[in-house]
Amino acid sequence: MPTKIWVVSALAALPLALPIPPLWAAPRAAATAAATSPEIARLEAELKEQRDILLQSMQVEQQHYDLLLKLIQNISQGGVGRVPAGDPAAGALLIPPMGGGATAPAAPEPPPRKVPEKTATVTGKVQAPAHEDVYVYVQNVHGASARGRSVEIAQRDKQFVPSVAVVQRGTKVTFPNFDAVYHNVFSPGPPHAFDLGSYRAGEAPRAVEMTSPGVVELYCNMHSKMHASVLVVPNSLWTRVGADGSFRIDNVPVGTRKLVAWSPKAKAAEQTIEVGASGGTVSFSLGAEAEHPHNNKYGMPYGSYKE
Repeated sequence: MPTKIWVVSALAALPLALPIPPLWAAPRAAATAAATSPEIARLEAELKEQRDILLQSMQVEQQHYDLLLKLIQNISQGGVGRVPAGDPAAGALLIPPMGGGATAPAAPEPPPRKVPEKTATVTGKVQAPAHEDVYVYVQNVHGASARGRSVEIAQRDKQFVPSVAVVQRGTKVTFPNFDAVYHNVFSPGPPHAFDLGSYRAGEAPRAVEMTSPGVVELYCNMHSKMHASVLVVPNSLWTRVGADGSFRIDNVPVGTRKLVAWSPKAKAAEQTIEVGASGGTVSFSLGAEAEHPHNNKYGMPYGSYKE
């Protein structure tokens, strides 16, 4: 009897929160665990697959972000809408065309190919009054300015030396005075009207840049007999006529060309010819032109200044 009471008391002393499974529940729990293990493995496999897909998507999005950032930087630096050369995404268009849709990378356009200009040689003859200064030049060909070049026309012994000069457009002409007396170089124009003022030997020479083609007549405001002529040509296609009246100009662009023959003591003559691949020829005849008296820089006759 005392033994039975002890067992009951021991059972009563157990915590009520601890359930005592029935003996028939153990086999069922084992079966459930056995059936659940493959399901858990399957779910874990699916979870890993979803995680890998998510990581791949994040990597792709990062690449897209990096590409977009490079393209925006390229635009802000004056780019042309392409990724810099050497980048894996080089050649991709910056902005897709309106309406969406993928666009194939556009191939860079090759630089325009410069076709060499065809040129030929023009020869001819000039009949002119006996004078050593006769020139022929091509008028209707635009040439580069000769900026930076300079020539000198001196004032010496109350004369301009030389009295005739040919310069390309853009040339600076300097006028030093080597006489003890004052000279005042001027031109009434056109094409260049200017007045250099009075200065004498020892003073800084003054200069004029010849920017417009044409004949510039030079005078001294104090000495009426001082005279010189400067022919300003538009390009480098000019030459001095030989003693026999012949001339030759190389590298004349093929096409319709206007040639001019000029001499300071003759009336200029023009001719238009067609210069072909084999060149062209032309002949001129210049008539003498009488010299006319000129006024001073104020447009008045010269006074009694001692020559």
